[in-house]
Amino acid sequence: MKKILVITNGNIGDFVMATSALKLLRQTLPDTNITLITSIKVKSFIDFNFVNSVIYTNFSFTKSALKQRLDQLRWFFTNYFKIKNSNFDTCIFLDHSRFFAKAVSLIKIKNTVGPLTWWCGKDILNPNLNTLTKIVPLPKDSDNTHMVERYQTIVRNYLENDNFTMPVLPTTKNETREKVKVLLNRTKKYAVTFSLRGDEIKGNKKIYPAEHVIEIIKSLNSKFEIDFYILGTKTLYEETERLKKQTLKGNCPQDDSYNKRQSAAPLARNNNSISIYNLCGKTSLTELKAVFEQTDLLISVDTGTIHIAATTDTNIIGLYGANNGNSFPVSHKAEILYVKQSCSPCNYTRTVLGIPCAYGDKPKCLNDITPDMVVEAALKIITK
Repeated sequence: MKKILVITNGNIGDFVMATSALKLLRQTLPDTNITLITSIKVKSFIDFNFVNSVIYTNFSFTKSALKQRLDQLRWFFTNYFKIKNSNFDTCIFLDHSRFFAKAVSLIKIKNTVGPLTWWCGKDILNPNLNTLTKIVPLPKDSDNTHMVERYQTIVRNYLENDNFTMPVLPTTKNETREKVKVLLNRTKKYAVTFSLRGDEIKGNKKIYPAEHVIEIIKSLNSKFEIDFYILGTKTLYEETERLKKQTLKGNCPQDDSYNKRQSAAPLARNNNSISIYNLCGKTSLTELKAVFEQTDLLISVDTGTIHIAATTDTNIIGLYGANNGNSFPVSHKAEILYVKQSCSPCNYTRTVLGIPCAYGDKPKCLNDITPDMVVEAALKIITK
């Protein structure tokens, strides 16, 4: 039996987009043994219909370069013989890591397949070309080549076919669906979710201004009956509580106890008040997917959240700045708001060269997406 090793060790959004290539690989080679190397963060999203086994990593892109290298070395020595003794025929790189390129070279997998160009920037060659036995041509403008198309082009070239598939995640379990239904506790006609901050890597900040969010919520609330939900990691919980308190000023009775509440329950529950849930740190990845299956609209910056939502039937308004066309959500129900800047897209300068954003915590590309622009897009979706 042929054995293939597939490496896709990026962020959550990268993994979601790469699922389309995994699906394509399995559809074409149903009897092949496929092993995946990916992050432990996406363990709950692994679909064993597409892969036979998984080797997990637990790397953090926010650690110092030295600590990242030590983590990689520990992982390599732990897994070297496991990978070596598996006798893989081929390794397919859906990953741009120099570490994995060197690791596979040392393990001496006979056939290695990867892209000609780097994952971002324009006319930048993949620095790992000398480790590949099969180099897949891709457009020179990586900033405007969608990652889903990039991943599938690599797999299609290996398979020598021209099929196309969409990103896909495992079906939500009934118990997860019911748990999220209780968590949401919807009482109004519409439900709108927000994801306001993406991963920060080497100064690449994806933060939508809180003052914009407050204006958007108040504007939409004045027109429709909406439950609002703010999503994020547990590290954003207190920050979201402050945003919620600021939004509710003048919209609900002042209650000194509400700041102490640790549940996701809304602060107000009447038709004239704003109803906001703080779900930061309250959901797993599978529960997050279930949230989108039970709500109407996500307003989000470019982060893993938006790509999870794109695998469901929810409406999406994407707020894009640092990235351009290579990471839009793959959904016919997504609308993208993007205000071109002289410095954007800046994936290469920020994440590769490490040049920090000149605008600090308030990137101009996102700040220039005004509340009026978002409200106008939301109105079209809600009223259609």
